[in-house]
Amino acid sequence: MIQKFRKLGIFFVAAGTIVAGCNKPAEGGPTTGTTPTEYHGLLLENMDTTVNPKDDFYRYANGAYLKRTEIPAEESRWGVFAELTERNTGRIKGIFEECSKAGAAKGTIDQKIGDYYKTAMDSAAIEKLGVKAVQSDLDKIAAITTVADVVPLVASMHRRGMGPFFGTYVDQDAKNSERYILSLNQGGTGLPEKDYYFSKSPDKENIRKQYVGFLSKLLQLSGEDSTQANAHAAKCLEIETKLAAKSLANVELRDPDANYHLMQLDGLTKLAPQFGWKEYFAALGMAEPGDINVGQPAFFTEFGKLLTAYSIDDWKNYLKINLLNGAASDLSNDFVMANFEFYDKTLTGAEKMKVRWKRVVEGGSWGLGFALGQKYTEKYFSANAKKIALEMVDNILAVMKDRLSKLEWMSDETKKQAIHKVETILPKIGYPDTWRDYSKLEIVGDDYMKNIFAIREFGFQFRLDKIGKPVDKTEWGMPPQVVNAYYNPSKNEIVFPAGILQAPFFDEHVDAALNYGGFGAVIGHELIHAFDDEGSKFDAEGNLKSWWTEDDRKNFEERAQVVKRQYDAYEVADSLFINGQLTLGENIADIHGLQMSYWAWKRSLEGKEAPKSQDGFTPDQRFFVSYGQIWSSLMRPESLRLMVATNPHSPAEFRVKGTLSNFPAFYEAFGVKEGDGMYRADAERSAIW
Repeated sequence: MIQKFRKLGIFFVAAGTIVAGCNKPAEGGPTTGTTPTEYHGLLLENMDTTVNPKDDFYRYANGAYLKRTEIPAEESRWGVFAELTERNTGRIKGIFEECSKAGAAKGTIDQKIGDYYKTAMDSAAIEKLGVKAVQSDLDKIAAITTVADVVPLVASMHRRGMGPFFGTYVDQDAKNSERYILSLNQGGTGLPEKDYYFSKSPDKENIRKQYVGFLSKLLQLSGEDSTQANAHAAKCLEIETKLAAKSLANVELRDPDANYHLMQLDGLTKLAPQFGWKEYFAALGMAEPGDINVGQPAFFTEFGKLLTAYSIDDWKNYLKINLLNGAASDLSNDFVMANFEFYDKTLTGAEKMKVRWKRVVEGGSWGLGFALGQKYTEKYFSANAKKIALEMVDNILAVMKDRLSKLEWMSDETKKQAIHKVETILPKIGYPDTWRDYSKLEIVGDDYMKNIFAIREFGFQFRLDKIGKPVDKTEWGMPPQVVNAYYNPSKNEIVFPAGILQAPFFDEHVDAALNYGGFGAVIGHELIHAFDDEGSKFDAEGNLKSWWTEDDRKNFEERAQVVKRQYDAYEVADSLFINGQLTLGENIADIHGLQMSYWAWKRSLEGKEAPKSQDGFTPDQRFFVSYGQIWSSLMRPESLRLMVATNPHSPAEFRVKGTLSNFPAFYEAFGVKEGDGMYRADAERSAIW
């Protein structure tokens, strides 16, 4: 499914800031993440000043941290950002615990948060129930006798957060942002990306072998004998491989035009007449679906053919596996461990499963997102932080407009529309003005899996109810407590939840150079997503529409290829290279987002000199060190391979080296010259925005 929100990314690692006397990690051994550090200021102790910043700025800014830090056994990667997330998770845990002890009246937000947490933490009850927690669903699958029986069951599974066959979602119409429509997209597979089904590389072949073993384990835990389970798991892989064959790869999913095919029910029926679409939509709760965006028509044609090519028993086994896989992380410990062994250990290299409260808090923070967010922002969000952040946003938007007006490669016609797009961008800081209504969500005090399904169905119905209603431009797509940020092209908005507005990303008590080097780069990053290879195809009103002249688009794409070639050349491990096309939008956002923040910082000084520091760095150097320290990060080899194969962000080291090597101001700040490791010839530097 094409990603509508252009996020900063879970691989974005938190911003460092500069002040004397910052808090340091505990002495006496490597950092392990068990006691997250509170950061206030430049992380001087994280730097390795024996490294020449002209040659390797990443290790200059972070080398000491990288040497002393160990990735915790339960994590696949670790860094300053992860430590911030860990600290934030502890805060959210406190909210869960307070609500669980409050004895709140039924129907209140506190009751729902509290009872969810109590049932989630009642491991004895969950263990006693085991697979019986989903027995009614297994019974419905066992009762299937015809393809027609499959249809309403698939609809029910989609409503409950499972993913058989394809994905169903409600979002703004990419070409008419004033309305919501249903979107159907390829799906039905359990491996991370299309290539995992076809690659002949030893690691991918091993992952497929481990995947079949995992699916077999789920079936055995549900009561099948090993021979039966192995055969059914192998058949499931065969079906998924055929679905994957007609799926688009991640790079192809990044093209919004190629993933937009508007049709109605009759058009969808022609694509896959073997599936009862009318009955499916009725089972979803839709009398008439209206216009539908079918993202990948060839996939749905193949899905229809497969539906009659395999036996009903094959589909019953496929649906059973899909159900167990979708529920495994919330069932008894044997299911949870099987899920961990494959998705965490095999795919990402994690050595140990997280303790239960962390898993519960992380899952619940998304499931009950805005209910928790309301309580989180009451406790932890500063009005002054919002004021400073808005001033930073205003400065960066002003700089972007000025830069656009002076572009030499873009025509006046396109410039005018680009400037209008900047003027209409809606910044959102901290938390929404109106909180989501959870009155229709029922959370009970004695059934964890019932609560899980209730939360999933609530979210699905919340989206379904949007169809036919005016687009709510005040709505947020990410809860306030999340440490992240995003750009949404259909609303032309940049959104910065309260979770990211804290040290070390942002500190209201430090000077502007540090905040612009950290949080300012975040703002610039999201802003540039409005003008990257994807976002630039949406106009100021959020519509997928060609608003460029043909020559301007050609000029942009030629400049974007400079970025692609740069990142294609980065070897992150032995014979493992970044995919410059997959990461193109994020790399453009990194490179030019930082530049916008730098110029906005200079603008904020209003002609005055930046405050001098006592740390031995010039103000410009402090800005760049602050940026470099955002990325203090370690990854396990398995996690790195997974990231390169599937994630649109480049690994942390290359988000520093790649970004800074394109910026003349960095060269001036540290005296970088030809022959230095950080040097890039003028013709090889990105010159887009």
